Amino acid sequence: MSFLVKYFNLFMKYILFVLFILTFSIYSQENVKEVTILHWNDFHARNQPVKSSKKDSATGESVYYYYGGTANMLGYVNKLRNEKSLVLNAGDDFQGTPVSTFTRGKSQIELLNLFSIDAFVLGNHEYDYSQYALDSALKLAQFNILSANIYNKLSNSTFGKPFIIKDINGVKTGILGISPPGLFELTLPKNVDNIVMLNTDSVIKAGIGQLKAQGCDLIVLLTHQGLDDDKKMAEVYYKDVDIIVGGHTHIPLFKPANQNGVVIVQAGSYSRWLGKLDLKVDVDKDTVISYYGKLIETVMDSAIYDKAAGQKVEEMVSSVGAELLKVIAELKDDWKASYNQETNLGQYEADAFRTEIGTDIAFINGGGLRKNLAKGNVTIGDIWEINPFGNELNVFSVSGKTLKEMLSNNIRLKINKEREEESGEMLNVSGLTYTYDSKKMDSDSMNILVSAFVDGKPVDDNKIYSIATNNYVVSQFKKFFGEVNEKFEVKETGRVDRDLIIEVVEKQKVIEPKFEKRIIDISDSK
Repeated sequence: MSFLVKYFNLFMKYILFVLFILTFSIYSQENVKEVTILHWNDFHARNQPVKSSKKDSATGESVYYYYGGTANMLGYVNKLRNEKSLVLNAGDDFQGTPVSTFTRGKSQIELLNLFSIDAFVLGNHEYDYSQYALDSALKLAQFNILSANIYNKLSNSTFGKPFIIKDINGVKTGILGISPPGLFELTLPKNVDNIVMLNTDSVIKAGIGQLKAQGCDLIVLLTHQGLDDDKKMAEVYYKDVDIIVGGHTHIPLFKPANQNGVVIVQAGSYSRWLGKLDLKVDVDKDTVISYYGKLIETVMDSAIYDKAAGQKVEEMVSSVGAELLKVIAELKDDWKASYNQETNLGQYEADAFRTEIGTDIAFINGGGLRKNLAKGNVTIGDIWEINPFGNELNVFSVSGKTLKEMLSNNIRLKINKEREEESGEMLNVSGLTYTYDSKKMDSDSMNILVSAFVDGKPVDDNKIYSIATNNYVVSQFKKFFGEVNEKFEVKETGRVDRDLIIEVVEKQKVIEPKFEKRIIDISDSK
């Protein structure tokens, strides 16, 4: 009998142990919640689908297809959205197509209203039509605008809410918005004349304190400052911040970055990708216990495409005039744009500036060219999208000695950016070729500039050279050319870069893009 009692007691202990494990497991699962963040950034008013190409693996020939645009992006968001979703936009929805320029950003706010976004952080291009136009456009917004670090002196408040708190599937989520700290270098000074940039660290610390005080399980930074700065931020705030959803540098992170345990995502640009980040969050420990992120290309699919949104976009495009659809030339090969490299498009436009304005030299910044263009018909609208900013062309003259100083400074500034793992903006040139030796970067006694030629002749220190460029480059002279001793006068031409290019393209009718290396690092051949 004692034998049976003994084993009965052991059996009951086993049952109790199993029940305990099951109860603990159920309890644990109840406190691990799932959240999905759907995100995109740097849309730049690409409201219509974009034509692209890829190589056919069998034939090796280019196959063309369409992606992106408001209706495709909205279709993908709606397909993936559910009660566990948090929908975030990391800024720079403005500027990039004529409808955005003509409406001074209001078109983009109206279209963003279709997405039921949880939060949108202000980027630098939201200020391209001035803070006053932005303030007017934001009155139409039916979603949360965030920016903890941009202070509006006229309203005595931040330009957006510093943060919001959302309950997503039982996870109390705090979202703190950070706009680009270098805003004053990213837009024309007149556009932000009544703005003060608050100290980024101060507003983050204050925001985190308030979010934690209100019991947030998950803290997300929604930023528009670039991947490198996001990583630096993760190094500092990894104890409190769980996720950084970023923008600005147009980097498609097909796999999330993990910096000190902080998950960082960014979804490229121009509506090509929608980011999807799946999280499991322990709400007892306020910890992300697992994550999986990917980018989904928004390839046009009739089953996904939102027809109502597409109709709204077409109405907007029609409202800015059929003139934009006018074909003005044929492009025989693709035009390529790049922020940090010389391109056939950059050289074409620099050549046009120099020839039409009648200067010795012309510069155009890579960041001013916002669209690749596939071979085929060229419309007025295409030129608007390539040159969305409508910058005025300026002219100034400097001595050959100062020109060399400018080039040396530009080389050093670009290399320093790249050493910091940032993208150094390229200045495409016309009428000018030069070589440099990047191995001399750290030498105080040797100039990094090896040779420079204008119109095929060595630059003469005593000769005066005229230069054409846009007013953005002039307004940010130190950013591109550093400090120079010579004083010079800047003259306005009254000509808008975009209009000049339209005239040149229309006159040429058939364009066969060419590319030549005009800027050469001779250390590559050593």
